[in-house]
Amino acid sequence: MSRRLKIALALPDFEPWGLASFLNGVTDYARARDWLLTHCPADPESSRDCPLKWSNMKSWPIDGLIIGVTESSHLKQLKKLNIPTVNIAGDAFAESGMPAVAPNSRMIGKLAAEYLLSLGLRNFAYHGVEGRFYSDLRWQGFRDAAREAGHKALKFCVAHTIRDGLWNERHDRLRKWLATLPRPVGLFAVHDYRALIAMSACRDIGLRVPEDVAIIGADNNLMVCNFSVPTLSSIGMDAYGMGQKASQLLDDILQGKPSPEKVILIDPTGVVPRDSTDVLHLNDEATEKAVRFMRSNYAKQFKITGIAEAVGVSRRSLEMRFRKSLQTSPAEYLSKLRVQKAIQLIRSEPSWTHGKIARECGLMNATNMRAAFRRILQTTPQDYRTPS
Repeated sequence: MSRRLKIALALPDFEPWGLASFLNGVTDYARARDWLLTHCPADPESSRDCPLKWSNMKSWPIDGLIIGVTESSHLKQLKKLNIPTVNIAGDAFAESGMPAVAPNSRMIGKLAAEYLLSLGLRNFAYHGVEGRFYSDLRWQGFRDAAREAGHKALKFCVAHTIRDGLWNERHDRLRKWLATLPRPVGLFAVHDYRALIAMSACRDIGLRVPEDVAIIGADNNLMVCNFSVPTLSSIGMDAYGMGQKASQLLDDILQGKPSPEKVILIDPTGVVPRDSTDVLHLNDEATEKAVRFMRSNYAKQFKITGIAEAVGVSRRSLEMRFRKSLQTSPAEYLSKLRVQKAIQLIRSEPSWTHGKIARECGLMNATNMRAAFRRILQTTPQDYRTPS
């Protein structure tokens, strides 16, 4: 019998987005390859008693390593160990030469802006953190998408850690900034915890969520999103896919295959709408009714004339009013809505066939779904399957 490979998983700097799903992705891959998987530290609390020192890792009897490291000094120490390693802490350290897998942060920002645009919002703001590469990338994607639609996005960032000051004092600058924003405004926060703080700050100064400020976060942390008041909309991460891809990349390296020169980016699964963005600012009753109709009935089969009849206007009138409000046609809006739903199902239901997903999203069959992906995204549904 061949010796089983021993793979270590060490995530001391790892942010808690989708941690359980990520670990499931790694574990499923390890089982399929018959790896011996070890964690250090296994419990986040244990890191306080037994802090992980990279210099001590040279004594580990391991064949490969999956890490989450954001400090360049740590990466330099790790490279000296000559252990096949994959980093999942992001693409800010691509220059280190270490193979890496990361969430597509620019795409996360782009999706947030596109979603807020679809609500009819024309004012945009971003709340991020200073000195964090993922915050900068999410801002860039958000800003560029708003700019392409002819709008400007405002930005406010805070220090990553604030050790001094009372809670009220820490967030006074945020409250003052929020009070200056034009309303209604769509606010994208770098992650769900920041979105939760922004929501609290809005409440403190009398701003209504979502009527005055529609807020969306990122990471889709269910402990934050489902238990906030109102519930928080967010951008979902393909954490399981990241775990699978990081494991596959390490496996390739162990087999002697060349490492990719660039960071492998994993696209988000899509927007998960909740109460914090449950609002439309379209300034046109017929268009607003049409959008609500499509969101409620996207899985059903109907024609644009059917939508027009449901909202009480002619098809021509609906198309003109839709174009004026959202700079697109009802047919194109519906197609994009169905494709977004399809992407969410492709990621969340990996065992479903493309035909079943197409039927659930109103695209009827796999051929139609593939054509819609090609036309709207210049890609295919298969490209959104969890990496294997």
